Amino acid sequence: MLLEALAKYPYDGLTRELLSLGMSWVVMNSGLEPDAEELADSIEGALRSLRDRAKAHTSKMGRNDRSSFDKVLKAWFNRSAPETYGELFELIIEETVKLLRKGTINPKESLTTVRVDKDGTYLGVEYDGETSKLPGKKPKADHYAILPAIIKQPEYYERQSGFLTPTTGQKAQIRLDPLWFSLVALGFFTGFAGFIGGKYYLMTKPGIEGLWPYEVEDVIVKGLLPLTEAGISDRVSLSTEELYEMKLAMKLAEEDRTLPDGVYPVTLHLISLEGQVYTELKTLQLDLSGLSRYLNAYVERIRALSASGLQMTVGLKEGKATVHKYPLWALVDIAEKELGRGVNGDGEMLAYIFVKDLYRAINSGDRRLIEDSVFRLFRQGRALLEGSGRASGELRKVLKAFMWREHLGVLL
Repeated sequence: MLLEALAKYPYDGLTRELLSLGMSWVVMNSGLEPDAEELADSIEGALRSLRDRAKAHTSKMGRNDRSSFDKVLKAWFNRSAPETYGELFELIIEETVKLLRKGTINPKESLTTVRVDKDGTYLGVEYDGETSKLPGKKPKADHYAILPAIIKQPEYYERQSGFLTPTTGQKAQIRLDPLWFSLVALGFFTGFAGFIGGKYYLMTKPGIEGLWPYEVEDVIVKGLLPLTEAGISDRVSLSTEELYEMKLAMKLAEEDRTLPDGVYPVTLHLISLEGQVYTELKTLQLDLSGLSRYLNAYVERIRALSASGLQMTVGLKEGKATVHKYPLWALVDIAEKELGRGVNGDGEMLAYIFVKDLYRAINSGDRRLIEDSVFRLFRQGRALLEGSGRASGELRKVLKAFMWREHLGVLL
């Protein structure tokens, strides 16, 4: 039933990726052919696992979405539209579970019904708040919910452009019944890696249905959730791909997490409200496997040396406090600060150049390139410390820590 449902969904892109993530929770807990009670239990259990994300800060709904959802939620559940998208998704999931338990919506009818006509695409059955039924030749649009703008618009508008003519024809509007909507909402919470600086970070695993039913649990529970949680807990934002991946891998290493091989590659969707339109600013393919292997070993060696009594951290000021960090962690933080304020007096972002060089060497998997990168950093760093080049006191302090003999051994 679930494979059939996803196969019937006619488009590639973010919506499909979120649907497949949401459906994966059902597959993990109830298999590919769940009945209504199993489906309700699976969706309810998934929301329980994702409750912290459901309560996380998300943006307020725009006026058009708010008006549309106010009408459909009153018709479906006698509820008003909430303020934010996160609250909307949570409400949809909770109310859909109730419908499934009451037998108001037949899962098989819903998930195997996809209608496409000149007015758009209809996913599932018509639901008027009391009864559900298969749509006729002309489905009643007011018995469905529209796809929310934060999911619809990034697919339909060109990257980094203003308000353009929307896609016309069959894909111009997608309408969902409560069950389809709840699966999209679960997918959103699963892939949610933060709402930071007015931007949504969503991670998806295109083609995850190929791992159903046996391998998907490891990829979701031991892979995608820890990865997105690293982004949420450390509020990791994207300045460059190198620093974003480094900071995620650093967080995973701190927690001694090794993700399953099958989790990568992951797609990162960076979505922002540009003017009046949610726009996909960037789409990146992430693979942290090489970085994680290196940084996990780095942390393990640093901790072993620290346990023997050696000082292996560097203290940096953050406000009025002094925070002790691993030297590589501190260098990455300085690199991010450099990007935020632009070039320094020498016209170079020195820490960022060092980190970018090391990032590329680590990802090459070639030990010789890693050694070359580390020794190059040491030569350039020593020249900076001993010469007249301009660098911040913070960078000088970190470079000195980097050059400790014991730290060189850790890096290599």
